[in-house]
Amino acid sequence: MIQDSDQQRHDEFLRLFSRHSRRIYNFIFTLVMSHADAEEIFQDTCVLLWKKFDSYDPQGNFPAWACKMATYEVLQLRRKSKRLLLVGDETLKVLADQAIAHSDSLDARQHALEHCVEKLPDHDKALIEQRYRQQLTPKEMAASLSRSVYSVYRALTRVHSALMKCVTLQVADEK
Repeated sequence: MIQDSDQQRHDEFLRLFSRHSRRIYNFIFTLVMSHADAEEIFQDTCVLLWKKFDSYDPQGNFPAWACKMATYEVLQLRRKSKRLLLVGDETLKVLADQAIAHSDSLDARQHALEHCVEKLPDHDKALIEQRYRQQLTPKEMAASLSRSVYSVYRALTRVHSALMKCVTLQVADEK
């Protein structure tokens, strides 16, 4: 039977982790640039975060703490596999520290982007859906839409510009 303090600790971990799991995964992905490696490291990081949760300061910044732990997992996989050696360990640590430092502003931009995508016309949302959620190439999109690849690139450029403008305005309004 789980005691009240253990249950509270468990609940707090789940609340924090569920709120920030996407951010942690995205952080890992920025360091390894491979979904397969990011998934493996993310799973290892989840276990590590749970095991080390007693060392987390409840007044602290959970995403920063979790991302620091994830950095150790990235470094460990690099040492084991030798396949993630695009940059040296010190460079990776600097990149990780910079990513952690900027993660709050990235969170605001992510929320703004989600809001801005929702405001897009349906045909533009469909383009974004195909390109980024379904991960279709512009050539595949052109075939499915019976359009030229050039027109797909133009449409994506137009949507990207609109989203960039919207996100910039949204983030500026929140300050």
